[in-house]
Parts: sequence; C-alpha cells; structure tokens
Amino acid sequence: METNTIYLEFLERNKVLFKCWYPISKERLWKALSDTEELGQWFMKTEWDFQVGGKFKFEGGWDGWIEVLREFECIQCNSSNNAFTRFDLKSVKNGTELQLTDQIPEDLAAPQDDSIYNMQPGGKGTHWIGLLAGWEDFLLALTSHITNKEIEDHFDRLCAKYSAFLKKKYAATVSDANKQ
Repeated sequence: METNTIYLEFLERNKVLFKCWYPISKERLWKALSDTEELGQWFMKTEWDFQVGGKFKFEGGWDGWIEVLREFECIQCNSSNNAFTRFDLKSVKNGTELQLTDQIPEDLAAPQDDSIYNMQPGGKGTHWIGLLAGWEDFLLALTSHITNKEIEDHFDRLCAKYSAFLKKKYAATVSDANKQ
C-alpha cells in the first residue's frame, strides 16, 4: 500500500471504513492523532480530556466523549445517537496502517442546501458526498503533515469522485431492489 492510497469500505448502511498506510511508526502516528496541537494542524482544533469517558469538542460543534482509548492502538470518539468515529492503528511492513471507522446516526440528514457537498444519494442515515470527501481530505492532510510534503487541496475533486461513486452505489441498490 502506498501513502496517499486510501481505501473505502461500506460496513453498514450508516458506517464506513477508510484505510490508509503511513511510512511512520505507530508511536509517531499516535502523536499526530492524540496531541491537540498536532491535531489542529491537519484535522481541526480540538479540546479534550484525553481519557476514557473524557469529553471532547472539535471545531465546528462536534462533541461527545472518548469511549475507547488504548495508547498507540485506538481512539474512539462517541457522540449522541449511536454515532462514533474510531481511529485504529496497526503496525505493518514499513509503517502503520490507520483504519478510520465513521458511524453516523441512522436518521441523520445532510445539511440542507443545493451544493454537491450535501447531496445524500443513499438518503437519511447514509454518508453524504462532502462527508466522505472530508474524511479523505483529512487523511491526505495527515499524510502531508507527517511526511512534510505539500499536498494540494483536493476537496472539490474528492466531492466529484464521491458524487459519481455514491450515485453508482445507490443506483445499483435501487436497481437490485426493483428486481426482487
């Protein structure tokens, strides 16, 4: 697996898994994920009581509590309505694999406007275009942060990618349901 190669898998209707490889140790990747100063450089400004049960608040209003915390292995941030984001680190040949699992509430609707970013081809309770593009963009920003290599902003390109991907994915689902 190469840096910048990001794999996406749908685990459930409202849960996705991203996988990305980084050419660094688990300890170095852990620092990029857990240190609030570093996190603010590639992700978003964060305030948290970094312990199980500790509260967190990410810039933009996302808040909740730390459900799981195992040093150099896993951080899971939970919020209301059975939603969570989880970062799992796994040592692999020549680096570390990061697995990011994101589960949204089963009835969550994308913000309402006409932009491509908020299109939700799968309907309520599914990841929308801008949400998936945002997660991949953050993983690319993490790559840039840890490798000190400039990576251009890909958000609009990623939105176009996920627009085509989700339309195809959910068109196939609707087509399969109509066949039954």
